[in-house]
Amino acid sequence: MSGTKKTKQNITSGFLKIIRNRNILVFFIFFAIASFLWFLNAINKEYTTDINLGYEVKNLPETMSVKESSDNKLVISVSGHGYNLLREELEKVKLPLIIDLKSKKNKINLYNCVENCTQSYILTNDLKPIIKKRFGENIKIVKISPDTIYFDINLTYSRKLPVIPQIDYKASIDYMQNGSIKTKPDSITVYGPSELLDTMQGIYTIYSDLGSIGENHIKELKIKQVKNFKYSKTDVLVDIPLEKYTETEIIKDIVPINVPEGFVINLIPESVSIYYKVPISLFESISEEDFEVTANYETEQNEEIVIDAVPLNKSISITKLTPLSAKYILEAKDTIND
Repeated sequence: MSGTKKTKQNITSGFLKIIRNRNILVFFIFFAIASFLWFLNAINKEYTTDINLGYEVKNLPETMSVKESSDNKLVISVSGHGYNLLREELEKVKLPLIIDLKSKKNKINLYNCVENCTQSYILTNDLKPIIKKRFGENIKIVKISPDTIYFDINLTYSRKLPVIPQIDYKASIDYMQNGSIKTKPDSITVYGPSELLDTMQGIYTIYSDLGSIGENHIKELKIKQVKNFKYSKTDVLVDIPLEKYTETEIIKDIVPINVPEGFVINLIPESVSIYYKVPISLFESISEEDFEVTANYETEQNEEIVIDAVPLNKSISITKLTPLSAKYILEAKDTIND
């Protein structure tokens, strides 16, 4: 009898627990529904808040730059229903606002400061149509801070400077350079402080190693930009003229130089063999006149003078010289006359 009574008590206790747990469950369900309804009511109310919006300025005149103290960010005070504001808060990390000073669709006036001739500015109120389009019709723009975006007018000068390509390359087998490396354009306009511009001899490209190349090779290279300078172009085309070559030999008389005054010199031998490479297209036109061969007496050592050969045509590459030095006989002019 006691066992049956105990069983009944256990059943009753379990049933009460279920009822209690169900009450808790129902409580949480109603709490969630109430919270959701409160949230819906809240986001449908009208609020005012601030949204941070980054910006980029395009087509700024070459002689201007965004003021250094500017953080390129606008604070937009907006009002609207909570849902719309929440959406904008979530989307504000998207691409920045583009302020195009040459836009025909959304004209933005650029003003010159009256008291400060080194600054220009735009009024952010002129940006409202662009921002309105960005936010949509459901959000009202209350205020834009700052009310002005300033630009520094760099009291700069301009110079047209030659482009100097910084490249390394290796001509493929049987190829050689035929002519100077050229850039297109060969010069660009640079804007910057006059005291620095006056010291610049040219504009360099960013270094590029082209590896092994053959035939005419054209490569686009970026201009190496220097802080506080602006450039009319940011990249150029570099043309490296390459052509197949032939290797041949020519004999040329040696010209003695720096001979002591009052003396004449006889060289042994009087001529040298020059081995050289030349582009095939120029082979027929090469002659002795395209070389300068000298023996500088000041290099005399052990009764021999060093021979030096220099091509006068930039397309010629000397590969070998025979011999490399010459013996000599030095005689006084008076002795020869006697």
